Amino acid sequence: MVIAGRIQRYIFIQCVISLTMTLGIILLAILLVDVVEQVRTVGSRTEISIQTAFGLTLKKTPGLMLETLPFAMLVGSILTYAQLSRRSEIPAVRAAGVSAWRFLGPVMVLAILVGAVMVAVLDPLATRLNEDFELERERLLGNAPAVTNGVWLSQGDLQATSASEGESVTQENPNGQAIIHGRQVVGRGQALENVTFWYFRPGPGGPADREFTHRIDAKRAELTPGFWQLTDVVENRLRGDVRRVPNLALPTNLSSDTLLTRFASAKTIPFWELPSFIDTGRAAGMEVSAYVLKYHGLLATPVFMLAMALIGAVVCLRLARSGGLSRLIGAGALAGFVLFFVTRLAAGMSASGATSPEVAAWCPPVFALFAVLTLLAHAEDG
Repeated sequence: MVIAGRIQRYIFIQCVISLTMTLGIILLAILLVDVVEQVRTVGSRTEISIQTAFGLTLKKTPGLMLETLPFAMLVGSILTYAQLSRRSEIPAVRAAGVSAWRFLGPVMVLAILVGAVMVAVLDPLATRLNEDFELERERLLGNAPAVTNGVWLSQGDLQATSASEGESVTQENPNGQAIIHGRQVVGRGQALENVTFWYFRPGPGGPADREFTHRIDAKRAELTPGFWQLTDVVENRLRGDVRRVPNLALPTNLSSDTLLTRFASAKTIPFWELPSFIDTGRAAGMEVSAYVLKYHGLLATPVFMLAMALIGAVVCLRLARSGGLSRLIGAGALAGFVLFFVTRLAAGMSASGATSPEVAAWCPPVFALFAVLTLLAHAEDG
């Protein structure tokens, strides 16, 4: 038991070294390419230094790590067990009576730990820094710090609300319609800034013949269930009447997810906020499949990393006796890329509605894990 424990610690250290080296090389190559890309894209419109381009790239580093860690785990596992086999350490361990399940334990533990760190730490960090990257990039390009250049919305409303001295007055307006223009979108669609509401009513020709009734301008408008909450409001009527009120609630039939579905992509929601966001979205009747897919995809990350690690290790063990290092690495890399491709294919099927997001997130990594465990059990125990 003592010998097995020492062997496992030794193999664990070798796995960490290989993973760190592989990830460092991959990240270095990607970072160099991305720095050049920032200079080419941002630098073509404004003057930026190499330090500024490098700072922009650093903000994308956690996101890049999320994308490259599965491949780093695959390659690191291949390198570790290929070197152990080449140095005849694996045959020596087998001769000592240690089963494959024991000396594969270190890479399995490392894969689960790295997967947990990716979910709990890297994803929230990548989400936050990616928002900082977008804001900094827009600032360098001289664009407004808002997320978008504005949004146009249309709502059919049974009531139109007008402002009066210190209060709001609701007037019946059957089949009335409002055209809304928000010049800036705040955050992930929490509110609109510099908003204008144009209200119309049916004309003599019916609903298709609409007449303009009044205009409402506000500094900020937050969409809550059933209402727009406006601040710093100015209302203009056709006869030249102008009224100002500090706050105003405008009834609306727009759902509370209208802005979120337009501006809050799944990539902008960190892991720890996804459960409450999904629950809130479902309660509001919004489509949350993309967010459910990301949430369950993150939950399945440790399983995905474990499958990647075992693919590399088991391929090395099976081919070590027959030799052929290039064939060994090629077989493991091909299997890993096939798993990555199938994972992306399943995500695309979920987006098209062909399968549920839970199934799309869990099936590829779980299937790959059971397949490689079956292969290992057959090779080890017959």
